[in-house]
Amino acid sequence: MKAIVFFNHKRLDEEMIQKIISFLGSFNIDVFIGDTFSGKQNHDYEPEVIMTFGGDGTVLRAVPFAVERDLPILSFKVGSVGFLAAFELGELESAIGKFVDNRLHMEERYLLEVSFKEKRYKVLNDCAVERGDPSRTTSLEVEIEGFSAYKIVGDGVILSTGTGSTAYNLSIGGALVDPMAKVYQVTPVAPHNPFVGSIIVDSTRKTKVTVIDGKNAPMKLYLDGILTAVLRDGDEIVAGISGKKVKLLRDAGFDFVRVLKRKLAFGGRLKDDL
Repeated sequence: MKAIVFFNHKRLDEEMIQKIISFLGSFNIDVFIGDTFSGKQNHDYEPEVIMTFGGDGTVLRAVPFAVERDLPILSFKVGSVGFLAAFELGELESAIGKFVDNRLHMEERYLLEVSFKEKRYKVLNDCAVERGDPSRTTSLEVEIEGFSAYKIVGDGVILSTGTGSTAYNLSIGGALVDPMAKVYQVTPVAPHNPFVGSIIVDSTRKTKVTVIDGKNAPMKLYLDGILTAVLRDGDEIVAGISGKKVKLLRDAGFDFVRVLKRKLAFGGRLKDDL
């Protein structure tokens, strides 16, 4: 069996990485490090799975590989809160045992497809359009397909999937959404008008965001936390639910609310939860 593996080198030292590689080898899993993988250079290497060891950022780094090659992601959390990682690092042995025995559940998550100029991108969590000058308020126009356009005057806007609802979206007051729901939401960042709130949008509609006035400072487009483009007045991005999904391997019976209770004390701490 062959695997592309992504490591967070800030959280795992070289000794630990070699131990993990050696452990995977004991299950006859051949490892190719994801950061150095090139489909053109390694056209004869046909992996069956992508594995990640780190936080949510490490999982997000692997998503383009997974979508392009239609491979599932098996993720292990190393530090931080980690909503996307399916297993703790201490569960490595049991998780790999279930994987090789084909006893893991494959969960398909919806992606956003974001278009800017001639390029299209697939993102799992979110698309953020943010101000370039921290001291200036910017103006954006948001037009959800089939609805009247409206203006956001503030720091920017976030478009997030159900999976991304617990990420940046949550910190700016967006709604929590079932990660399996085929919807996305549009949430303003620090709007000047407090009555401009988050809107949950059906998958049949696309949303266009136009930069009206960046106050002489280029705005920035972040996709899954990665700076992807610099936007200027008049630039547009269009986003909607993609026809492709990403596959995440985990134990059967994933309980979204249970994860929220454990990670965020959702509903308050109870004695039985401690």
